[in-house]
Amino acid sequence: MNTFQIDLLGWIGFLFIMIGYYFNAKRRINCFYFWGIGNCIYILYGFIIDAIPIIGMSIFVLIMNVYGYYYWNDSK
Repeated sequence: MNTFQIDLLGWIGFLFIMIGYYFNAKRRINCFYFWGIGNCIYILYGFIIDAIPIIGMSIFVLIMNVYGYYYWNDSK
């Protein structure tokens, strides 16, 4: 991958995460899907740029997304 493609991947992940925040603010459960996809992209991005903190944070947030999804369903 060239630098443009790597940067584009990072921005796509960022976009998915921002859409997830927007949907969460609107109280729409599909926010977790966008967050999950965005975090998976960021995990891949972290591996490509060799950034262990990004990988660690993204894995943790992905786990929290799954937890939040199930908690959201249980609370309704």
